[in-house]
Amino acid sequence: MKTKTQYIAPMSLWLVVRKRYNERGLFIEPAWVGVGDGKHDGPAIFTSRILAGIYAHMRNKYYASDDSNNWGIISLQKFDLLQHVRACNGKLFCMMTFGFSFEDAHSIIVKTGAPRIRYVPLPFEPPADTDEITFLFNQWAFDFIRNELRSIGLPKYEEELEAIDELSDDEFEATLKLAISRVNVCREPTERDKSLWGVYSPSHEAWISGDEIPCTSPDEHSARMMH
Repeated sequence: MKTKTQYIAPMSLWLVVRKRYNERGLFIEPAWVGVGDGKHDGPAIFTSRILAGIYAHMRNKYYASDDSNNWGIISLQKFDLLQHVRACNGKLFCMMTFGFSFEDAHSIIVKTGAPRIRYVPLPFEPPADTDEITFLFNQWAFDFIRNELRSIGLPKYEEELEAIDELSDDEFEATLKLAISRVNVCREPTERDKSLWGVYSPSHEAWISGDEIPCTSPDEHSARMMH
């Protein structure tokens, strides 16, 4: 496998992408999220292989009229992140995605064609005078994610993610199907003050969710929900 992106992070990172062809040839488009203002948007970088797989499945199944149903997952190493940043004027937010929004303990929210996600925005502005770039994903983002997971009762969830990374393709597909079979989909969420979010735990063979905890971090170091 040719490595297109070198990076340093304590967790393996994944994208949900689709392949498109234009006048320049093949274009690999990552799933984008954000607030929609053109400034704080960016590719969803998943910290979980299983989360990325479920997101791709749900987006293919419930895709909107302006979307398509050919999304799949790839590791970050297979995606040219530097080229993507430069195509976006040299500066980009990576949306470090680590959970789904829930309507209730048994239902993830898929309102507009893709699951609502829980993510932390992480900005990158690599130098323009070299192609020898290693992306450093700041430790604070992963410390924050660990604290979030601990708040819903999963203090060792990182070990589960490592185990998922070691699965064969067939084993991963079986785990993915089990996870999908054990969750409902809500298309018309209710308005609420507090957000419920969660992840799939392979060791429990169940979805684990909890309320959003009050954030005492600076705004740029806080989790956000995509609606």
